[in-house]
Amino acid sequence: MYKNDSAKFPTFAVERDGAIVAFLTLREHFAASWEIHCMAVHASCRGSGIGTSLIEHSQVWLCQRGVKFLQVKTVASTSNSAEYAETRKFYEAMGFTPVEVFPELWDPWNPALQMIKSLNAA
Repeated sequence: MYKNDSAKFPTFAVERDGAIVAFLTLREHFAASWEIHCMAVHASCRGSGIGTSLIEHSQVWLCQRGVKFLQVKTVASTSNSAEYAETRKFYEAMGFTPVEVFPELWDPWNPALQMIKSLNAA
């Protein structure tokens, strides 16, 4: 699904040594409100600033188009996943604010947390 979506939605990628090590796909919901549809950074590259660069680049791209809000959904803290705890910490460090938990948006065992960021100050 995400592979096909990256072909139809705006996608930014980082390549190292001929391989894609990170990508971020955006999705428009309304002209002023977009979403990080999918973002991934290879485990060996985490903590190197690649994710931050992708977010910052995306924000500039969106602001140039008059977008005011950027949202992302990730797994909520009611899940015991250590990996998603790191993901939430990353998005909070990038200025995203938790807004709402949707316990069954994806699956009952996979609660969704919606986070949002105003791009006016980006």
